[in-house]
Amino acid sequence: MMKNTVVNFCVSMILWCHLPAFADNYCFEEAGSRYGIAPLLLQAISKVESNGNAYAVNTNSFSQTVDIGHMQINSSWRKYLGQHYAGLYNACYCTMVGAWILRQCVDRYGYDWEAVACYHTGYGLSDARSGLKKQNGEAYIARIKQQLATLK
Repeated sequence: MMKNTVVNFCVSMILWCHLPAFADNYCFEEAGSRYGIAPLLLQAISKVESNGNAYAVNTNSFSQTVDIGHMQINSSWRKYLGQHYAGLYNACYCTMVGAWILRQCVDRYGYDWEAVACYHTGYGLSDARSGLKKQNGEAYIARIKQQLATLK
């Protein structure tokens, strides 16, 4: 099942590679529609993750991973994205990948703040493996809520 989902995802992402290098409302609307995520939530995540910078790169020294693009897609997703991982600097593609990841969190935790924490930490608050992960998840949720309030 996961293999078919990944294949379908990768094929649809090929079509997005010709879009602009900035995420505009169209990208958030399309990604939100495709994955059943509120476009404003996706915009808030982009703003919190990178201030909307399509070329943002951050290294996580603790986990030895890298976050790429305005949605800060972690390099742990590279195995699912394959060669399309390199397309994360395309803002529309990155928006779609971020929505796809958040959709997986929603499927695990429901469409609530647990899923938002999962997007950031990989775990919902109820599954956080350490107090630090839970604190990070709670702090991230607070930043997203604050950003949502400014976008409305």
